[in-house]
Amino acid sequence: MRILAIFAHPDDESFFCGGTLAHYAAQGLEVYLISATRGEQGEIRHPAIDPERYPKGAARGALREAELRAACAILGLRPPIFLGYQDSGYPLAAARANPKGLMHQDLGLLEEELLQHIVRLQPRVLIGFDPQGYYGHPDHIHLHRATLGAFWRAGNVMEAPPERLFFPVRPVERVAQTQFDPLRYGVAANSVALCRDVRPYAETIRRALLAHRSQVGPEEDFPKVLEAWPGVLEEECFVLGGLRGRCPRMPLGDLLEGLE
Repeated sequence: MRILAIFAHPDDESFFCGGTLAHYAAQGLEVYLISATRGEQGEIRHPAIDPERYPKGAARGALREAELRAACAILGLRPPIFLGYQDSGYPLAAARANPKGLMHQDLGLLEEELLQHIVRLQPRVLIGFDPQGYYGHPDHIHLHRATLGAFWRAGNVMEAPPERLFFPVRPVERVAQTQFDPLRYGVAANSVALCRDVRPYAETIRRALLAHRSQVGPEEDFPKVLEAWPGVLEEECFVLGGLRGRCPRMPLGDLLEGLE
């Protein structure tokens, strides 16, 4: 059985659902990751990495590609698949000023490219961004739309299309502990399809996050990461974004519950 996660930038996979991906990889499933960009516009947060040596653009993208490959190895994922789009940047004003960024690219073409990978890999389950892009990043939102379209279009071109599409989310209570608006970016507890206890994979998640050195910073500063991302080593929650066939119950006990 295969799972395909579709995210926009290196480190999305580790922050949003690293424990879940590591769990299924450890169970012997083939877990694939698509990264639409190489994170070319990401800010460097590690004092030992010179931003002038890795300026925004191709050089920074190459740095972050290497970090993602290392994180995937730690999580037990297959080598990442890069679509080759450019990171739009963040916040929104910066992204709008970058016409080459992912958020400005043709949605239909992006959807078609994702569909081709879905047809090739034949996953049973997809994981991707929710409509709010987890915290409003324009690349996340654009990729959500393409992922949702590709999931449903797969039913027209595949004999065995993906059966479930899940979106990593944070309950309102978790978002209330962050800088983000919980009413805007949190979800109600009764809308959650599954909250997975990822504490058994806490060390794996921590190592995967630290592999993204440019984004997470040095190990001694990791407590700051935990403050900014409460619960990142404890639980990962998902809502259902798409479903084919029956759902045995809600909430689910597992993303794969009922799949044979």
